[in-house]
Amino acid sequence: MMRKIFGTILRILLLLLMFSGNIISVSAEESLGSVNTAGGVTHSGSPAPSFSFELSVDGKDIKEVEFGDIITVVLRLKRTDANEPYTMYAMQDEIRYDSTFFELMGDSAVLGNGIASTDIAMVDQYREFYMNYLSMNGGEEWNADTLIGSFQLKVVGESGVTKITNQDYLVSLQDGSDSYPCNANEVTIILSTDCVVTFRTNGGSELDDITVLFGEKIKRPNDPVREGFRFEGWFKDIHLTEEWNFENDTVQENMSLYAKWSAVEMEEDVLGTDITAETSDMNQVAGYWWWTLVLILLILVLIWFRKHKGEKNKE
Repeated sequence: MMRKIFGTILRILLLLLMFSGNIISVSAEESLGSVNTAGGVTHSGSPAPSFSFELSVDGKDIKEVEFGDIITVVLRLKRTDANEPYTMYAMQDEIRYDSTFFELMGDSAVLGNGIASTDIAMVDQYREFYMNYLSMNGGEEWNADTLIGSFQLKVVGESGVTKITNQDYLVSLQDGSDSYPCNANEVTIILSTDCVVTFRTNGGSELDDITVLFGEKIKRPNDPVREGFRFEGWFKDIHLTEEWNFENDTVQENMSLYAKWSAVEMEEDVLGTDITAETSDMNQVAGYWWWTLVLILLILVLIWFRKHKGEKNKE
């Protein structure tokens, strides 16, 4: 949610600057030479810029650590289509890390010129260190290889493997309507090969964490139980979009699996039994009333007959 809000704000600011005349100061004829889409070409036919968000930890993309170590995460933005300067209008990147494995070192951020940052809590155990840039005067010239910034994390996890990744990264077009083609890498931090797998049951009966060797498969646990719900399976993400395959998927880092549930409706056989029992009870009650009515009618007929017979004898 936060990343979408930041991206939306970024684009709104760019559009406001455009309409105020701070970004686009060229004529309509000149604007035909600007980038139209992020598809890779400009109106003039020249290739559109493309970029790579490159993370490293102490200069590496794989780093072995020990408990208590402090690592430095560095982000660089590199132009990949040409080794030439270009005009930067706006960019953003969210560097995700596991807060059960790392602790952000306060005041450790070192940022490039004009870069702003904030640390964002996510809905699960992850946090994202957000870095962004927005030109307020029609764009700035950046080198093909630019240092965006760095920050430090302290290792507080006790075992396992984790990854630091780029999320929702972009380099904006001049008018903020789209972004240039971009790619990104990730870095792997190894404390031990014993990875921790946490089962988040989302309201169901609790399951203990387990330890699985890096690269091994997870043994399927007993299904959790939740009253009024049916268990649908284990998923890789908190939004329950990608199911974990116990036959094929392997553990690549400390991770969580999330339980999916669906509300249970009364089963047909149970419903049928209930209806049958209820119908039987109603029929039994109806039978009682029927025989009671017949008995009352017989008594009334008998009384009338005796009364009628007595009147004839008097005559």
